[in-house]
Amino acid sequence: MTIGIIGTGHMGGMLARAFAETSGETVYVYNRSRAKAEAVAASCPQIVVCDTIQQIAALSDAVFVCTKAIDGERVAEQVGPHLTAEQLLLTTISTVDLASWQRLTKATPIKIVPSLTQSVHKGVVLITYPDNVERAVQQAIECKLSRIGQPYVVRDADVRVCSDLTSCGPAFFAFLCQAWATAASRISGIPYAETESLVTNTLIGLAALLEQGADFGQVLEQICVPGGVTEAGLKTLGGAEEMFANLHKTTARHTHPGRTVEPLPARDGR
Repeated sequence: MTIGIIGTGHMGGMLARAFAETSGETVYVYNRSRAKAEAVAASCPQIVVCDTIQQIAALSDAVFVCTKAIDGERVAEQVGPHLTAEQLLLTTISTVDLASWQRLTKATPIKIVPSLTQSVHKGVVLITYPDNVERAVQQAIECKLSRIGQPYVVRDADVRVCSDLTSCGPAFFAFLCQAWATAASRISGIPYAETESLVTNTLIGLAALLEQGADFGQVLEQICVPGGVTEAGLKTLGGAEEMFANLHKTTARHTHPGRTVEPLPARDGR
């Protein structure tokens, strides 16, 4: 599957490099500012700059629109008529209405939400398909994406909250860890660089435990001793669940202004 990417900003450029690094195949890129596209191409010999959107359409099996949301529909209108029913039109714009894009092209429109973690070929890539997409199409795109991360199919209604966990998630984790290291430095007098290093390496170790099959509950169970210091510390974090619930409500309101956000019952019965 030959990849073409329109828009070589942070996300488009990252995807171009990730696909080129993991497949060894040519990845075609186009950007309104050619200099930006050339800067991405300079980082990997498999990345080739195209002169026009039409050229991207002609050379690619799957075209990724990685522009700002405000430019997305305009780009889809430009590239859509040049695509066939055998091609795919993907976008990283999480607010896109796939049904409206189906009216712009014969290609199959698909929404994906990548993460910075794909730059190291880790993390989750969210995928939302339109109705009645063929299973062969799903298998093809999930196979391609599996080289740069873990594909995870979500309903359109779940894109926002899942994006908070996977795409925004690294920033939320980094913010919390930075705040923790700063507080530890302030309370103890230990230089921030050292507390940051301690938190970083602890997080790396936790990730390794999770990769080996441990879950969050097991980590808590193995570290917490009844009446111990860890248990005492955890009591100060008792409001964490509500804090994250407010986070999800805030991002939902930002994405869909004016929409009321109410919590729903968990599907696993919790």
